[in-house]
Formats: sequence, C-alpha cells, structure tokens
Amino acid sequence: MAIALVDAASIIVATPTVLSGAHPVAVQSVFLTNALKPKLKFASMIGSYGWGGKTVDQITGLLKNLKIEFIPEVNIKGHPSDKDLNSLDELADIFYEKHKQLGLIGG
Repeated sequence: MAIALVDAASIIVATPTVLSGAHPVAVQSVFLTNALKPKLKFASMIGSYGWGGKTVDQITGLLKNLKIEFIPEVNIKGHPSDKDLNSLDELADIFYEKHKQLGLIGG
C-alpha cells in the first residue's frame, strides 16, 4: 500500500460501518496513510451502515495531517438503491474531472 501511495493523487476509502465506526482494517489503512503523509490531492469515502455511526467523522479525522480536498462521501444505508448507485457514478465523475484538471488524464 505504501508504494501505491507514492504516486497516488487521490484516495477513496471504502468501508462498512462496524459497531458504529469504520471497519478495523480500513482504520489501520487510513492511519498508515496519515502517518506516511503522501502527496495526495483529494480524498473521499464510500461507506455503508445499518443504523448510523461515526464512520465518516472517524475517517476524515484520521486523515487530519494531510492537506487534501475532501470530496463529499457516498454513505449508503442498507442495500444500495438506484439513487445510491448514481451517487457512486457522480463520485467517479468528480474524481475524473479533478484528475483531468491536474493533467493526470488526457482528453
């Protein structure tokens, strides 16, 4: 993961909510990312939950040492609806445009 972060412009953390917080493996990964301080420009989160929680706050808090633009997350309650799937498409489009503006994507 550390090697992948060297050249990464963005990070999207995808995690389910477990006991009102992010999955422990996601927490560990985000903690490591924050400690390594890669030159990321953008971050977001994709999450799922059943009855609420603090996952979004937890993940953004763990990335506090990075100077990044947070793109609004997609946090889905239960089984994803068509609206939720459209939100994921919109998130992908936002990252595409951000990377294109940086000259990372041609066209």
